[in-house]
Amino acid sequence: MTTGYGQQVAPSGPPPPAPKREGWTAGRTVVVVLGSLLSLVSLGLLAAGGAALWGDQTQRDNGYLSTNSAVFTTSGYALASNNVNLYGVGRSLLGTVRIRVTSTNGAPIFAGIAPANQLNSYLGSVQYATLDDFTNNHSAVTNHSGAAPTTVPATASIWSTKATGPGTQTLTWKVQDGNWTIVAMNADGSRGVSLRADVGVTVPWLIWAATGLLIAGAVLLIGGIVLIVVGIRRASYRSSSAPPAYPAT
Repeated sequence: MTTGYGQQVAPSGPPPPAPKREGWTAGRTVVVVLGSLLSLVSLGLLAAGGAALWGDQTQRDNGYLSTNSAVFTTSGYALASNNVNLYGVGRSLLGTVRIRVTSTNGAPIFAGIAPANQLNSYLGSVQYATLDDFTNNHSAVTNHSGAAPTTVPATASIWSTKATGPGTQTLTWKVQDGNWTIVAMNADGSRGVSLRADVGVTVPWLIWAATGLLIAGAVLLIGGIVLIVVGIRRASYRSSSAPPAYPAT
């Protein structure tokens, strides 16, 4: 208002409220926490996708995801793997198995894959060892007492695939449903088996899994960052629309 002398006087009444800082409300805290959780999950997905992509790159370079080669020996007549149950998962998850076997005692070697029940019949009365871990040089084995096989392994009719001869022998086998066992013997069926072996497998779906994990991880990471930024910015926003304050008269 204006006085009779032309001086302006501030209006009477309480001063307007001071500008308020919009702080950390419960909703904004939840948004930032959710964004942080999404970011952490995304890092796990990206790491898994990167590992799958690395595995697929290994396949493109060498054809197979392989174990390290290891040396196995037995004083018996055969070395066999544990039974491998592929019912319902074999053809849907795996492609082709490759097994490379090299004799370390100079004897020609035999390697084959057979249905577990048929191989159990062939080795039922034979002295042999079962490998509990095909990837470890110092693997524990289970020894089975018995005698020499009645026929040399290559002549048996039980094998789904087989290879025999001097030097390195390579088996390739298209995965099939069933319960299977891998076995290695001296080609002439004699006792005292010593060999170096590795196992590889193709995984056709690996590139699709890698792509899906990377895409999902990237989407979650972007979403998490957006939520974190929005929550922090809103929590630190200062209102600039408050009217100016006048001193009380």
